[in-house]
Amino acid sequence: MLLHQIHRVAQAVRDGVDDDPELTADLAPRPVRDLDLEERADRGPDATVPVILPSSAVGNDTASDPFDAVDLANYRNDSFGSGGFETVAGRPPQPPAEPGPGIVLRDHDPVTVSPTPLPKRPATLRPVRQRRSRKGPILFVLALLLVIAGGAGAYWFGVARYTTTPGVIGLSQAKAEATLAEAGLEARDGTPAYSETVPAGEVLATDPEPGSRVVDAGTVTLVLSLGKERYDVPQLKGMTEDQAQDALAETSLGFGKSVERWNESVPEGEVIRSDPESGTTLKPDAAVDLIVSKGPQPIKVKDWTGMDADEAVDAMNAKGLEVEVVDEEYDDSVPEGHVLAQSPASGTLHRGDRVDLTVSLGPQLIAVPDNLIAMGVENAKAAVEAAGFEVSVVNGPAYIGLGYVIDVDPGGGTMLPKGSTVTLILV
Repeated sequence: MLLHQIHRVAQAVRDGVDDDPELTADLAPRPVRDLDLEERADRGPDATVPVILPSSAVGNDTASDPFDAVDLANYRNDSFGSGGFETVAGRPPQPPAEPGPGIVLRDHDPVTVSPTPLPKRPATLRPVRQRRSRKGPILFVLALLLVIAGGAGAYWFGVARYTTTPGVIGLSQAKAEATLAEAGLEARDGTPAYSETVPAGEVLATDPEPGSRVVDAGTVTLVLSLGKERYDVPQLKGMTEDQAQDALAETSLGFGKSVERWNESVPEGEVIRSDPESGTTLKPDAAVDLIVSKGPQPIKVKDWTGMDADEAVDAMNAKGLEVEVVDEEYDDSVPEGHVLAQSPASGTLHRGDRVDLTVSLGPQLIAVPDNLIAMGVENAKAAVEAAGFEVSVVNGPAYIGLGYVIDVDPGGGTMLPKGSTVTLILV
């Protein structure tokens, strides 16, 4: 029980408890309810009250009993002062009283103690008041101050020092700065951005956003609109396909596809043009196609030898070839005006390449000698053969056997192809 009470006292000190009425009542000395005093009062001032001693107090055991009746009586007498019993220590043991009005409990022997005058009511014992510790109130006040300070700090840092960002989107820069100044905030320029809806020069966004919390007298970043983001298709003609694609990427435009075309003036592999054309305004990443040259278109050469020269020239000119008649010659087998020779006569050419033609003049014409009339048949035959003709001799209707030429067919001076036949008519 004693250890339990000590533990309760230590715990109260640690907890800083100033006053615990229950603990105080348990620790305070309790008044002794003296049944013997009441009994003496009933019997009169001369009555004796037996004190019951344990067996060890009256037996042969001479050791001090921790609960010896005499010590108990002395303790009670000391505690109550003159109002208690007489001290019986040192007095010789009294002989056992005769059986009488004494009180005998169990096997104990009664011991009679001489009474002393007692007051009618024993003195009331007051509990010892414990000294209150001053640490408890001080610690409580400090803790309360800390809580108040923490709450005030949390309110300041979490709520009181903030304000709301006003809405300035769509305003000009000057009006937005004025609105922020009225709210006690400072404007700062952000990085401009493109917008499909907000005109150039107006506020596109803010940081913090409108309605968001911002530190009072803090800074709001304004993002101004650059307007719609558009780019012009660059000049790509003459570039290689790789160079053109790089140029499109640098202009924030996309590459669509490449389309190859024959071109007589742009070298193979170079860009002829773009689709859309250069200078066209487009949105970012819009696709641009490239028309890339395959070089001059090859032309297969047809052999026009023996054919009409005029038709050959027209056909080859239509394909882009240059045709030139470089010579004209007599030919007995190729009619006049037909192609006698062609260079090149076959293979592949390109637009603008040249083709040379030799055109036939037909068979060569020779004049029939005009001095054959009246000439002897033999001399006339020799002259006609020398001119390159074949000779035919016939007798005329008036032939009389003279052997002279009377007529020539065709007549003298007529142009005939070499090898043609000239008829001599004799008389």
